[in-house]
Amino acid sequence: MSLYEAKGSNKVKIAIYNLLIFIKLLVFHHFIDIQYRSILVSLLNVITSISIFSIANYLFRRRKDEIFMGLYMALTALLFFDSLYYSHFFTLIPINAIYQVGHLGAVSGSVKTLLKPVYFLYFADWPIVLYLYFKNRKTAAVDTRRRSPRQLSWVLLLFLCIFFGNQQVKIAAGGFYTPFNLGTYNYHIYDVYRLFGKTPLVDNVDAWMEILENETPENPIKRYHGLLEGKNIIVIQAESLQGFVLNREVEGQAITPVLNQLISKDTLYFSRYYEQVGWGNTSDAEFVTHNGLHASTINFSYKQYEGKQLFSLPMLLKQEDYETIVFHGNEPDFWNRKSMYPTIGFDQFISSEELNMEEIIGLGLSDKSLFQQSMAYLKQLPKPFYSFYITVTSHYPYVMAEEQKGLSLEKYEDTLLGDYLQTVNYLDAAIGELIEALKREGLYENTAIILYGDHHGLDARNEEINAEVTEFLGKPYQEDEMYRVPMMIHIPQSNLKREIKTVGGQIDFYPTIANLIGLETKDENVLGKDLLNTKEGFAVQQVHTGKGSFINNEMMFIISKDGIFENSKAWHIHTGEPVELEEAREGYERAIAEIFLSEYIIENVFQVSEEEDSGVSMELQDGE
Repeated sequence: MSLYEAKGSNKVKIAIYNLLIFIKLLVFHHFIDIQYRSILVSLLNVITSISIFSIANYLFRRRKDEIFMGLYMALTALLFFDSLYYSHFFTLIPINAIYQVGHLGAVSGSVKTLLKPVYFLYFADWPIVLYLYFKNRKTAAVDTRRRSPRQLSWVLLLFLCIFFGNQQVKIAAGGFYTPFNLGTYNYHIYDVYRLFGKTPLVDNVDAWMEILENETPENPIKRYHGLLEGKNIIVIQAESLQGFVLNREVEGQAITPVLNQLISKDTLYFSRYYEQVGWGNTSDAEFVTHNGLHASTINFSYKQYEGKQLFSLPMLLKQEDYETIVFHGNEPDFWNRKSMYPTIGFDQFISSEELNMEEIIGLGLSDKSLFQQSMAYLKQLPKPFYSFYITVTSHYPYVMAEEQKGLSLEKYEDTLLGDYLQTVNYLDAAIGELIEALKREGLYENTAIILYGDHHGLDARNEEINAEVTEFLGKPYQEDEMYRVPMMIHIPQSNLKREIKTVGGQIDFYPTIANLIGLETKDENVLGKDLLNTKEGFAVQQVHTGKGSFINNEMMFIISKDGIFENSKAWHIHTGEPVELEEAREGYERAIAEIFLSEYIIENVFQVSEEEDSGVSMELQDGE
């Protein structure tokens, strides 16, 4: 009896396809390391698959063989692409990735490095399935049987199983769904609902506010207030720059000699500063930095909050007659920047459309060429100006030509760590050239140069990378080191040399810089803190770690992948010793409150501007 000649052939086909899918789900869920109720999670996902096939069987009368085959191939292909995405980002491919499909060419080199032959095993059964399909298909067969209510009852029963099963998951995870407690298909359905549905945010606002009101207040007398008043400001968002590379050597060579020199004189150096990006990675680093609010948990922020009139740092500076400009050696539409920049206060955006793309390294124009070409614009800008650079040379997969490499490596040659260090060294040299150009043009002395890393470049969750970096550092490479990025404020002739060890994150950039310029933020609309006047350090992690993760002056807490607090981990930053989880409970609740309150502020306080040409208006709802 062949596959397509069995009694009740449609039911047999659905059963066989879903048996194969169940096997693949078990493999995939093992691959992404689902530990809690892994078999149950896989069962709930195959029930979802069965429901999809059953609905198709009920709705379509013609060409059922083709429809079943298409569904099977689509569900298998989704596992393949999820594996590809997970291998780098350690989560499932989000639905919001559809907004970046047009830019895949720009990151094709990164995608190719993620492909592994083992992932193609998901398609190992396709030749057999296709052979049986073409051998036994019924050409233009039409199902003339009457639709039975029992068929719909069967589908309804399946949906009830899925609903109640996922409700139990949600209860166990404190109300949060993750890829690791829902599994692949169910999470993707939930992700689509989050992106296109409207989630109410008003229920727990008072509770969130109460949690955050218990924080330690800032110092009443603001240190360094107005230190940068009237100065030009250059901000460099450095691609994938992590904190561990500073003041460190590799095979007898300084990795970042220019940045090391900056730290040693006329600089405020924030040594415990952490990335806080969301789905947008680099673009979310910009968003969080300039708005003092968290990135969206649903989509990359420049898409999710498109058109919102946020009272950002560039907007605040424009009110003080600063000229604002952005330099980025990539396509202007990438991450929706061209659309978003005017609404957050940037006067000009200089991108690949205006720049001479003479030297391409990785994703775009080389950092050295970007800095060099920007000088023609800086010289002509009214003073003071706020100039924001987004570098790209040190982007994954860290590939450069030999003549562009500044380090002579033997042990680390042809390793990902070695390639990363080469690109960071190149970035460092480019910053040195920028400083020299500023001096030649007479801009250096009255310009503050601020630099921070956008996000990590070497993921500790990758076993091979972890082993390399652990050996290089001489200590375990964990999340507290992975998420730590440098932040420094270099003020020529200030005679300042101070290391700020208070824990902070990119959300704190806005209020910190506003204080240095001598300006006041609207505290009710900014969740970040002035790190120069705050003793209690706290930085929320989200999206890539799960809601509730945080780091403070003493510990780091990482919520478990399944969202269950009791399955999480926490450790002392200075000793590496485990921390009792209950000691992290208060920080966990505060982290969640920050994330949801940030969403509430953006969605309910800031409005979509009706004045398309102003670019600087902000309207508040009545009563807010």
